[in-house]
Amino acid sequence: MRENTIAKIIAFFEGNNDIFNDCIIQLDDYNGYLNDDRYNDMELLNEIYSGTEPLEILRRAFFGHDEDNFHTDSHGGKEYAEFNPNRDYFKFNGYGNLVSTDYPDYSEYIDKYAIEEMSEKRRWIDAIDDNEELTALFDELENESDENDEV
Repeated sequence: MRENTIAKIIAFFEGNNDIFNDCIIQLDDYNGYLNDDRYNDMELLNEIYSGTEPLEILRRAFFGHDEDNFHTDSHGGKEYAEFNPNRDYFKFNGYGNLVSTDYPDYSEYIDKYAIEEMSEKRRWIDAIDDNEELTALFDELENESDENDEV
């Protein structure tokens, strides 16, 4: 039953990416769930790199890329354009290099672990209660947890 409700929440989030983004960002604000995968407003670059050598900043941009501008190569892989400081958001890739985008995408985090974490930390995630359908689904999940605790 619990897995069923989690599957319904996942389906809801897959159809409502903006709502999921709001929820996962609020979860991250509380406990750092996204680690270094958090998208930041481009204006924060100045603050983050304050006091950093210009050559280091250039390297981070040079070895980074633009998530919104790519083409598929002959082997089916993606080849990205260079980092674009004119985008709205940035994040760091696994090597600490800059990745630019206008469309933050956290869809890779839509899984049962994120749902369970949101359920446990629900009181810090206001976006759950901003949507009636989502509120009902999380209420259902919470009630199933309470029932399992009683058994």
